[in-house]
Amino acid sequence: MPITGDSYAFTKDNVDASPDAHGVYALYDGDVLIYYGRAAGTGVTIRSRLQRHFAGTDGPCTKKATCYRREQTENAAVREAELVEEYKKANKGKKPRCNEMTP
Repeated sequence: MPITGDSYAFTKDNVDASPDAHGVYALYDGDVLIYYGRAAGTGVTIRSRLQRHFAGTDGPCTKKATCYRREQTENAAVREAELVEEYKKANKGKKPRCNEMTP
């Protein structure tokens, strides 16, 4: 099941107000899902990961996002893998376009 719930505009104010917690997130360009990511580990939070994407630190692909969804979970790596696999099954084995650029 994809990340559900509220969609937030990918703005500095919204990103800076994101949870300071572990979890997963989905970045969109309009209505198109472009990236699934996770926030897990010491000092790594949904907020800190989204801030990196917003700043362009994680590359130009995700900086182009227009909105995002998020989900708090302590099992972020497992949940991210589930999300990517689900996407691949529905899209002929392809990952979201910005995930394709990462190993």
